[in-house]
Amino acid sequence: MMLTAVGRDPNNQIFPIAWAVVDCENNPNWEWFVKKIKADLELGLGENITLISDMHKGLIHGVATELPMAEHRACARHIYSTLKKSNKADMLKPLFWRVASSFNEADYKENLAIFKEFDPQSCQTLLRKDPSTWCRAFFRVGCCCADTHNNHTESYNRTLKIARRKPFVQMLELIRRDAMQRVATRSTIAAKETAKYTKKARKELEKSCDEAQYCAMITSKGGEFEIVEFGTGYFVNLSARTCACRKWDLTGIPCRHAVCAIREMNYEVEDYMSDYYLTEKWQGTYRRGLRPVNGPKFWKDSGRPRIAAPPYKRPAGRPKGKARIKGLNESPRKKKSDKKVGREGRVMHCGLCGEAGHNSRRCPHESSESRAKRIRLNGEPGQLEAQDQSEMEAAFAAMEAPGPEEPEAGHRAEEPEVQDVSSSAPQRSWVERMLFG
Repeated sequence: MMLTAVGRDPNNQIFPIAWAVVDCENNPNWEWFVKKIKADLELGLGENITLISDMHKGLIHGVATELPMAEHRACARHIYSTLKKSNKADMLKPLFWRVASSFNEADYKENLAIFKEFDPQSCQTLLRKDPSTWCRAFFRVGCCCADTHNNHTESYNRTLKIARRKPFVQMLELIRRDAMQRVATRSTIAAKETAKYTKKARKELEKSCDEAQYCAMITSKGGEFEIVEFGTGYFVNLSARTCACRKWDLTGIPCRHAVCAIREMNYEVEDYMSDYYLTEKWQGTYRRGLRPVNGPKFWKDSGRPRIAAPPYKRPAGRPKGKARIKGLNESPRKKKSDKKVGREGRVMHCGLCGEAGHNSRRCPHESSESRAKRIRLNGEPGQLEAQDQSEMEAAFAAMEAPGPEEPEAGHRAEEPEVQDVSSSAPQRSWVERMLFG
């Protein structure tokens, strides 16, 4: 089993942090992995750390033991997979994600009430999970991340598909080279950026600016404002950089309500973005890359035992193959395209006469000789059995009948007729071959 930890850079891209190979996922292995990351990155007790993962018990135990002060979020996609087992309705997915994507408690309660009205049993199952781990309305502010899923980890695991097919040492070397190339490539891209903030942050800000056209501002004192949107008021504090919708608080990018207040005061919107998205910090993330390593030919013998893979333990169930195992609802079945012609409504045409309404096996214009030849060569269900049965009865009748008189002495018996065994000539049935050789 491979344990991985990835982060996200200011441009919302994958940054590999650590990876390790263990014999299985259990409490000691996850605790050891988290402990190594904690020591290398000097995380302390995890006061300013946010983690997102699936709800594996070993991982939960490792984080709770080594990083007790960290915010440990649960992947909402895995929670939805659990709900999908009991309810297959298509409306369940959008209703669930509206609840998980609620930025504040007011929206959370409203969307939860709609979800409960649709399926009370699924709502009861959902509330067994602590909402503070999978709903944005209860996330800790300050991390500039509002993600409710760990798709970054799943995407990174997908890139390791080829490496996992290699032997142990070669696999680790391929992963290291992939990480080295990734850091070098991103460093080159970041060095060419001339704007103050990253491209991803600017796109999110442009989206907020477009949505701000439906907002109106009512001025107060001390940098406080009330933004009215479709009859609902939102309290905005530019000094504290907070908004009642909590989107600005979680992401660090001004929401549409904050953009409305900033524009009305003739301020620059970009000045109110979090420093996390600065291009300078993006470039600093990739300033130090992985150094090249000589191949095994140049490695010195340390005198210690050779590195080998852990003892293989065959997992229960059917082998899953080399590809990454996808979740139950991770990649739903694609719908048929409107341009693709299916079998439904298709008119059948005969391959012999070309007319519609029948196939070549039921063609009324086929001659009797052609039909008999086709049956003899290809056979049709039920007819070969009837033919073999009739031939068998005829063979047994011939065995019971009195045989011909023996030829006189000095006379030579007639030689059997030479049979044509070409592919076009009719072949003897298996009954004749069994009885007469």
